[in-house]
Amino acid sequence: MAISEEVRQVIFILEEEGFAALAGELLTEMSLGREVEKEIAAVDDRAVDGDRDTVLRRVPIDESDQLRTAMNFLRFRLVLPVRAFAEAERIAGQIAGEGGTRIRFVDPEQRQESEPLSRRDIGDASLADELDAFLERLPEMTSPPIVRDS
Repeated sequence: MAISEEVRQVIFILEEEGFAALAGELLTEMSLGREVEKEIAAVDDRAVDGDRDTVLRRVPIDESDQLRTAMNFLRFRLVLPVRAFAEAERIAGQIAGEGGTRIRFVDPEQRQESEPLSRRDIGDASLADELDAFLERLPEMTSPPIVRDS
């Protein structure tokens, strides 16, 4: 399946910025196509005439819809996990009866606590919200966004 120029640019940017694994995942997803359900005649021995089974098939993604699909893929890989992590910190704080609980991970080999994933307020998902808003606007952009210092 042909991949649109816009999606190729997104993949190139991801690779150039050090996210080759994510770029590879995106390329694979676009190449495999979209999952759709299709009903077929049941092939089970107990099936009665007219019984139908539902199977998942992959179909090519229209070139006009590929950029939107790529943005949704990035949203699922980048935005939603950050929001879930922020929510987990808020819930952990509620369970502990404290204002907030910062979640940290422990390296299983060195048995050392990692640095916090974010230096923002506990449970703050504002960065995910900003990225989500950017991903929403990206397909309509005709020129590169203006990068501002954080």
